[in-house]
Amino acid sequence: MRILRIGPLGISTHRRTFAVGLVMLVALVALVIFALSNGQSSITILDSLKAAVGIPVGAPADFIVGQVRAPRALTAVLVGAMLGLSGAILQSLTRNPLASPDFIGISMGAGTGAVVTLWLIGASSLWVTAAGAAAGALVTAGLILLLSWRHGIVPLRLILAGIGMGFVANATTQYVLTRMDMHEAGNALGWLVGSVTGRTWTHVSVAAICLAVLLPVVLWNARSLRTMEMGDDAARALGIAVGPARMALALSSVLLAAASVAITGPIGFIALVAPAIALRLTRNAGVTLIPSALMGALLLLAADQVAQLMPTTIQLPVGVFTAAVGAPYLLWLVWRASRGGPA
Repeated sequence: MRILRIGPLGISTHRRTFAVGLVMLVALVALVIFALSNGQSSITILDSLKAAVGIPVGAPADFIVGQVRAPRALTAVLVGAMLGLSGAILQSLTRNPLASPDFIGISMGAGTGAVVTLWLIGASSLWVTAAGAAAGALVTAGLILLLSWRHGIVPLRLILAGIGMGFVANATTQYVLTRMDMHEAGNALGWLVGSVTGRTWTHVSVAAICLAVLLPVVLWNARSLRTMEMGDDAARALGIAVGPARMALALSSVLLAAASVAITGPIGFIALVAPAIALRLTRNAGVTLIPSALMGALLLLAADQVAQLMPTTIQLPVGVFTAAVGAPYLLWLVWRASRGGPA
């Protein structure tokens, strides 16, 4: 084990996990620089970095980078990190590689809550939309838990209940869209596709605040999460308060997913794929929270960059692209399971 000391806080991690995390971080920084400096208007790396942090360098960099590219790239990084973290927590709690907020209906519930809020209140504030998304996600998660509980969470029942609740949430969203006027419904439909296009510094601020509030809660309970992977009885024997720890982690996962939906709309498969890739790269036996967050950020930003480079007449929303890429991964999981291999 390698021990990192930050003041009185000791963070322990395997050497390979530390190395993989460091490589991911370097790759993420490089990709952010690429996203800031490349596009229809090429801007030097130095001018891009200055404009991104608010140092005036003159037109067009101040507007293109400072108001368009930088908020878009940072939104993708923060939302990707939230999705990767949310998926890692759920997969660890349920010990099921299919347990991600988009696959078991939590993201759809958040989307329904946000759309209902837009219908009843209007787009008065991003925080109001985020509150509606959180309410929808919490209600959906509560119903999924109720339907899947039988002397504890049954993984198969959780997946089936989540899929069923996802359909219910989707039907509710479609009904609400029919009750909206054409302009509002068009805006809501565009948002439901999932995109980081047109995001502003307000979106970056909301994402940063949500991550700053929830990440310490997750890291505080990270040791409990690793211990609970050995089983509840073993965790209790080691002095872990299983119930409160599980509740705090599950709530954090749901709120992370809800915040991401409120900011960009539902973006599929990042929460499902990022923890699995991080786990395989680090070769850990248990959960990998920080690598999963870094991988989520890397995947979403990379997907957005590839979507921008696609030879299409209109720019492809990143939600469409991640769904197209993530579906084969889901089929691969099913194929592995059918052959009796590990997921």
